[in-house]
Amino acid sequence: MIVLTPEEMRAVDKRAIEEGFPELLLMEIAGRAVAEKASFILEDECGHHHPGEGKKGLHGHRDKEVVIVAGKGNNGGDGLVAARYLDMWGFHVKIILLAEEADLTASSLTNYNLCRLRDIEILSFQNIAGYREEIANLLNGADLVIDALLGTGIKGTVKEPYSGIIRLINHFSHRILAVDIPSGIDGRTGAILGEAVQADYTLTMAFPKIGLVVYPGREYCGEIEIVDLGIPLDYALAEKPTHFMLDEEEAWALLPERPGDSHKGTFGRVGVIGGSAGMSGAPFLSAFAALKVGAGLVRVAVPEEIQSIVAAYSPELMTLGLESLENPLSDKNLDRIKGLMEESTVLAVGPGLGTSTGSRELVSKILQEYPGPLVLDADGINSLESLELLAQREGALILTPHPGEMARLIGGSTREIQANRIEVARTFAAEYGVYLILKGAATVIAFPDGIVYLNPSGNDGMATAGSGDVLTGILAGLLASGVEVEDAVILAPYLHGLAGDLAASELTPYSMTAGDIIAYLGKAINYPDLDH
Repeated sequence: MIVLTPEEMRAVDKRAIEEGFPELLLMEIAGRAVAEKASFILEDECGHHHPGEGKKGLHGHRDKEVVIVAGKGNNGGDGLVAARYLDMWGFHVKIILLAEEADLTASSLTNYNLCRLRDIEILSFQNIAGYREEIANLLNGADLVIDALLGTGIKGTVKEPYSGIIRLINHFSHRILAVDIPSGIDGRTGAILGEAVQADYTLTMAFPKIGLVVYPGREYCGEIEIVDLGIPLDYALAEKPTHFMLDEEEAWALLPERPGDSHKGTFGRVGVIGGSAGMSGAPFLSAFAALKVGAGLVRVAVPEEIQSIVAAYSPELMTLGLESLENPLSDKNLDRIKGLMEESTVLAVGPGLGTSTGSRELVSKILQEYPGPLVLDADGINSLESLELLAQREGALILTPHPGEMARLIGGSTREIQANRIEVARTFAAEYGVYLILKGAATVIAFPDGIVYLNPSGNDGMATAGSGDVLTGILAGLLASGVEVEDAVILAPYLHGLAGDLAASELTPYSMTAGDIIAYLGKAINYPDLDH
């Protein structure tokens, strides 16, 4: 699914209008969709409303009050269209317009006049000073408030009177439906521009915008739905978008088929190298997750002092003992690592590995000698002796840092990483020719060619020890099973997050562990066939 910047969306709108889609028609489609969403939100209370049943519906809903807060632009125009339909369907509608009639765009003015013809109550303000109590009472008395104030076009800090009315909306409204994006969210970065509407629902037009997908903007959107305006997909592709997001249908199209006559060799061999004293769980979680997504065979190379512990976790895993990595690599370790590289379809290096002299030598050796797909996570990243080793490698290389590891990798701070996650990931992936999965809320997946995917699944319950190790295993298992690198790096975070979402729905985010994510991987893979 394409994710657009506000600038790209404006270009798509402009082309659609130039190609013959009247702006009034696009506004009509958008506004009616907002009205339908509003009616279904309120249907939970009235239980019998169906859009289009006549001026007051078959039953009437004048006891249900909707307040629409509209601005002067086309976002406000969408709200005015919604007002007309909701009034036709029998809801009690009031409009708070933060503009004078002369300020409205042409299409918004047309719909303003149509609202006037329907005798819908419109309260127009250019300055809310002196009217705060009146506005607060309107918002507080509404069953639903529709935010059609600013849209995606704003730049810079939200100023009065908009900031003031946003505060009133958040303080007094019981339920809020945002049109396109909650007012006050930067549509390109997800930043909060001083004040932002905290919506319960967001109905975005044609394509999702970046600010809806990434944090903190995502946290302000509530439930997000996309309205099809009928604009051809080619118009968006013509803008050469570089941001994408998997939807459910796309995700399951990437899962590999499993032939009926297959055997364990069909689905590849994963080698996991990691572990250290007190860190036996990390390599196990990666290895077991690889099995749970379909890898045929998984071997775990860990220090001999924890080998028996890791082996005891699961009889399905094969283990390989290594001598201590505190010192330079021994001949025994070199032989065993060489054998593991020769036998593995994919290697995952780093979970619980530590950052000793031996671990640094190990990571350098594997980067230079292993030809297959390689996943570096955790201490596999922290043990990098030189970033030039990344650029020199010919085989596919995937790094899966969390923000702290990313900060150490580039010599920055976690705050700097979090403030610019997309561009940090994109720049690093392009510079070193790697695939980079920057973990965290709205995981960012950057390709070497500058393409970025934003992962839509996952929840705060996954902020728990071992969650990243599970992602590493899922990725390695998919790669071993034959999923292409470009597909595996976007599918793995999606399945990881979905398994976490399913676990959270039953266990609550408070009670989730990394092991629960693994336990729900089967349900995640089977998700399209579940009754959900």
